Amino acid sequence: MTKGNGKKKKIRERQARTGEAYNAARRALDRDQPPGLREALPLPHLPLFDDTALPEGERLVVDGLRALAAEGAPLAVYMGEPDPEVVEARVRAGGKGVRPGWRRWASVEAAVDGYVLRERQYGPNRSPYTATRRGPRVPVPVRAADGTVTVVAMPEWARMHDDGRWIWAHTGWPVETPGAIVDPPQEFAPAPGLRWQVAVWHDLGHEGKVLGEDYGGSTSDWQTVGWCATRDDARLIARAYMAHRDHYARADVVEHGTDNGVVSLVTDTYLPDLDAPERPRPATAPGPRPASPHRSEIPEPAWYQRQDNPPNSSLIVWTGTGWRTLVWTNWQTGIIAQNLGIGAGSPYEWAEAWGPRHPDRDLHDWTQEGRELRSLFPEPTFEERTQRRDAARRAHEEALVDALAEWGRLSRQQAADRLAQGGEKYRELLEVGQATIARALNTARRARPGGPERTAIRHALDDLTVRHLPPADAERIAGAQLDSEIEAERAPEVTAWCRRAVAEYIAPAPDPVAAGIDGFRPQDT
Repeated sequence: MTKGNGKKKKIRERQARTGEAYNAARRALDRDQPPGLREALPLPHLPLFDDTALPEGERLVVDGLRALAAEGAPLAVYMGEPDPEVVEARVRAGGKGVRPGWRRWASVEAAVDGYVLRERQYGPNRSPYTATRRGPRVPVPVRAADGTVTVVAMPEWARMHDDGRWIWAHTGWPVETPGAIVDPPQEFAPAPGLRWQVAVWHDLGHEGKVLGEDYGGSTSDWQTVGWCATRDDARLIARAYMAHRDHYARADVVEHGTDNGVVSLVTDTYLPDLDAPERPRPATAPGPRPASPHRSEIPEPAWYQRQDNPPNSSLIVWTGTGWRTLVWTNWQTGIIAQNLGIGAGSPYEWAEAWGPRHPDRDLHDWTQEGRELRSLFPEPTFEERTQRRDAARRAHEEALVDALAEWGRLSRQQAADRLAQGGEKYRELLEVGQATIARALNTARRARPGGPERTAIRHALDDLTVRHLPPADAERIAGAQLDSEIEAERAPEVTAWCRRAVAEYIAPAPDPVAAGIDGFRPQDT
């Protein structure tokens, strides 16, 4: 009872006539829809409802729905008897004192003045329909701005939206007033300075696919892209999501009030264009990539206490003179950067993704300790990655030379000569001294709960291992660490060697040969 097969035939006929690709021919036919339909349908792939071969009674139903839509009147929604499984589940939940929290689904039948909904325990994913055995289609009238009414063929499934209304599961339209996706559900600003929310309708039915028939999994729904400090930033991201063909049917910018973010208002709505081009691959901007900011330059906002999982991933962009945070999000920085087209020709040529740092996640400890760099945009080439690794190695070596010169009161050349003369044995001794201090810092870090003190120790570890900057009391905490360890697990001479290594790392001996430092002994040379 749909024109799905008829539309495919028309696409094939156009292909034979014009030589266009299948998708190009389909989009061209979509552009030729009746006047006003393109403006009314955020999802233009829905087939039209074929009422030419309907029995008289069913044709009256379609005519009645079309007449109500032409008048601009809402369609009635009647609730039929729920499925027995729904009743049983509610009884079980009530007996346990549990409020049902599952998603509410309903199958829909058309009536002359609206629809009859029968609530089901499961939705399209548990239906018996497949790509070869399609489910029933329900006539849904859509009224355009000029009064034109077009009846589309909708899969039978509806679900309960967060605002208490039933909506069509495959389009997000309210059942009683179809034609426009419902507004995003109420959310709350995560921090005082982040009042602008970017939300998009993620259309999993892209290219005409139907949940439960062509694919299984989640249903199309609203998702929050991120939170911005200004309306201009939020608008920029919303427009970027609609600029190219993708799985997004609408983008909204939502302003949240100053009353702890409770009051919200949709201020900008963007819809995709049927003629939107494919997303191009971003081009790398000319010139070197700017250096990353220091961790102190990108602190997290003061999240509201109700935020159990705040959007603490951020996309920072290069403005030409410095870095600034564009948006805070939940692990969507890569998608946002892709939609913005970060690179040459984009509003921003360079960007970085920073996220929470969980150094002990391998131990299933998700305590956050500061922030860390996650990704670079555009993605570095192989040559750039090689250059960055080589630069990091050179910086680490130069930091060791500088530290040795400062600790031993030597010139940089004398420190470099000392490293060269001592060879691998001397470097190994310095590494053991550094590792012993790092082990002591790590023991102190793990003993503390999450918070500023633990994060400060994490930063001290970074300074030690990356820049060879030991804490002021490094020798004392390293000695306490060695004293606390059981020597039954280590020979006494090994502990003594570790103490010598810490002493040489903190205060190099003026005469390493006379002191018998590893690398300068006769047996080492």
